[in-house]
Amino acid sequence: MIVGGNWIVGHYENDYFDLHSGSDVKLKQLLAAVVPWLSSTQGFSRAIAQLLVHRLTPLCIDVTETGEISPDEVDWFPREIYRFLNENREMKRLRKKQGNFFERYSVEDMYTPEGVLGIPVDEGDEADPLHMVDAMKDILKNVYSETHGEDVPVWKEIEHMVTSEQHVVENAENQVNFQRKIIPLDSLNLAMEDLRQKRTRNAAGKKKQQLIVCASLVDKVPNLGGLARTAEIFAADRLVIPDMALAKMDNFKSLSVGAGDWIEMEEVRQENLLSWLLAQKAKGYFVFGLEQTSSSVSLSEMVFPDRPTVLLLGKEKEGIPVEYLQAVDQCVEIPQLGIIRSLNVHVSGAIAIWEHTKQRRLQKL
Repeated sequence: MIVGGNWIVGHYENDYFDLHSGSDVKLKQLLAAVVPWLSSTQGFSRAIAQLLVHRLTPLCIDVTETGEISPDEVDWFPREIYRFLNENREMKRLRKKQGNFFERYSVEDMYTPEGVLGIPVDEGDEADPLHMVDAMKDILKNVYSETHGEDVPVWKEIEHMVTSEQHVVENAENQVNFQRKIIPLDSLNLAMEDLRQKRTRNAAGKKKQQLIVCASLVDKVPNLGGLARTAEIFAADRLVIPDMALAKMDNFKSLSVGAGDWIEMEEVRQENLLSWLLAQKAKGYFVFGLEQTSSSVSLSEMVFPDRPTVLLLGKEKEGIPVEYLQAVDQCVEIPQLGIIRSLNVHVSGAIAIWEHTKQRRLQKL
């Protein structure tokens, strides 16, 4: 198909049609041979066939006729195909793209010894032309480097420092170049300190609260999106959600107003929640849950201890299941003055986050 394209719409177009001018039978035979390729399963061959059919059809039949198809007409089928190829916007775009390809592609250059031997080879001296996927990968890497030049991970910077320095050692007989792995301790310490500082501050440069908002029991995306927004606004350390895939959903991104890009998130599924809570307690975290129980303390009377804290939120309707209450240091409830005895989990979480924030700010005064 590529060779045919070069003959009919490429470098040899004029020579080909000069050779076959006046030979309607030859052109019709060629058109008949190309038409079946319109249904090829290979997209590239199908695209070339569309280009050739569009070029050959006007040379074989009158494509200017209009009106309804008559019973005795024999050329209606190629005429309708041509009309579609000629008028459809996508076909025009594809035809232009393929035409540009054949304008650049030269059979004479590719099928000479210089052209064949000019193809890159691999380590085994086998032909190894650049694959389109590899080219796209390199392009994307370059674009990413240009747009994220300042976002190189610290570990990558350290790796570069470890392996990049070249040293020359002289001895009595000769001079030898070799690479020695050296960790510049001053640079390493500065890099690690910078990493620690970044982990204790949010994207706005404000110091993070030692507060983890745990929403593993929340399964409605709008509530999770709202919690992400609230947690980011009040500089929570991170938000725990049941599935990281939820953060990629459009309604999460919309309701969080992009907060998911600025706050650290962690996935803890419900079946792993109890062990995760116990692990946080072992690290010294104080765990308080928003739940109405017989031993609950009013949020207005709650005094948060001066230690890292986990806020555990319950399910939208059932609250915190009893099996998780064993890992909770204190249940807290929000004072309510109306008839309805429950708040939306996002609203409850926002109120609790603000109360925790307010107390922490007062402690600094």
